[in-house]
Amino acid sequence: MTHAPRRPGHARRRLPFVISIALAGVALGMLAAPAHATRKIAPLAGAGAGPVTQAVAPGQWTTYGGSTARLSYQPTTPPLRPIRERWTSAPLAGTVYGQPLVDGGRVFVGTEEDVVYALDASDGRVEWQRRIGMPAPASALPCGDIGPTNGITSTMVLDPSTGVLFASAETSVAGSVHHEMVALDAATGAVAWRRDLDQPGWDAAAQLQRTALALDDGRVLAGFGGNYGDCGDYHGWVLGVSESGAGPTLAYEVPTAREGAVWAPSGVSVASDGDVYLATGNGSSTTVFDHGDSVVELTPTLRQVTFFAPSDWAELNATDGDLGSTAPVLLPGGKVLMIGKGAVAYLLRAGRLGGIGHEQAQLAACFATGGDAYLAPYAYLPCVHGTVTAIRVGGSSLAPAWRSAGVPGSSPTVASGVVWVLGDPGHLVGLDPRTGKVVLDVPSVASQGYAAPSVAEGLLLVGGSTQVEAFEGPEGYVPTR
Repeated sequence: MTHAPRRPGHARRRLPFVISIALAGVALGMLAAPAHATRKIAPLAGAGAGPVTQAVAPGQWTTYGGSTARLSYQPTTPPLRPIRERWTSAPLAGTVYGQPLVDGGRVFVGTEEDVVYALDASDGRVEWQRRIGMPAPASALPCGDIGPTNGITSTMVLDPSTGVLFASAETSVAGSVHHEMVALDAATGAVAWRRDLDQPGWDAAAQLQRTALALDDGRVLAGFGGNYGDCGDYHGWVLGVSESGAGPTLAYEVPTAREGAVWAPSGVSVASDGDVYLATGNGSSTTVFDHGDSVVELTPTLRQVTFFAPSDWAELNATDGDLGSTAPVLLPGGKVLMIGKGAVAYLLRAGRLGGIGHEQAQLAACFATGGDAYLAPYAYLPCVHGTVTAIRVGGSSLAPAWRSAGVPGSSPTVASGVVWVLGDPGHLVGLDPRTGKVVLDVPSVASQGYAAPSVAEGLLLVGGSTQVEAFEGPEGYVPTR
């Protein structure tokens, strides 16, 4: 089953925005283009770079978790203790569910109104904004709990080598639901190209693009599952589109008769060799293994290499026990950490995931949804039905470490020697990474549960409701432009 993000604790507010008549006309023209067409406006030089690395560059946070390994760890941050608010953006058009991205002195977010924003990292003012489609009304979907519109739900991704920002938009065209990949110039917001993502024969209204986007070998990857409520004829997919917008769409479909969603908010993960690791939700079979509730390794061209499934996969399929409610975390030493709604953490070997029931280690942990974080030797888990939990990861073992006292579990980020989580609505909480003790608790107006804070340029950024909030430490904002 797929889940929409936890609802922020603040009411939706809207801010009218202005787009020039010329740009609005271009956007409407692109929306009306034929299905399955690539609609180019202006090519961007350098698109289609080689494999991305896992390192977090100083001053950058360009993908969910800061790296393709989804470690949610920022090693280059100035001190963030004591922490204080630097700015809160004006209300944006639509709710922010993805993680803010940071590069070149700008903060990038997309909203459920299909509007992409670039905010000045120093003060939160809007540098540019671009409507990239008309969002699909919630009434056009067979189920779900995102509303009143569905637009950009996933975390975008930015290629700093080309300055191109990629967003995945759910749109409404002539009353029908569509999904598109859109490439924008990160400096100006100009749309470089648009690409239809809908696959032949699928029910577009039943498919939700929830997973954070990723870059791999010159392609943009997007995972698909279903809407909250498990309705309609949806399937799990991973699609790959060239960063240039040209060429065929690569596709991997989870081999189940139905379901098998790829929906973790933290996305699919990409190893340094370009192989892709994804996790699936429940499949439709309880008798024949169908790759539901599995971790699957794919080549850069999205061909299966190996897989893992817990020995109780059939029970997980039957009880909505999505293994794929988080992303596989790619640890140093060729290890893969996986935990889902079944409340068991698994340690796997990259390249040889083990098939059914052959994990290296397992540990009863918690019902986890969102994204993990990792700073050796600890992994920090988003225990949404409990408190933030840490486990110790050994070479081939997992062991309990600590559970925080009374801090609701949400997706963590480790930076400046602190584990940062969004606690009760309206609170940003910092935990000691070795003990789980609360070391900081400050008000936050933009809290949500699934997307962890992002950290770059001396700022800790939180997106949620219709705003973005930036915090800073004693050294303040550290500009990179």
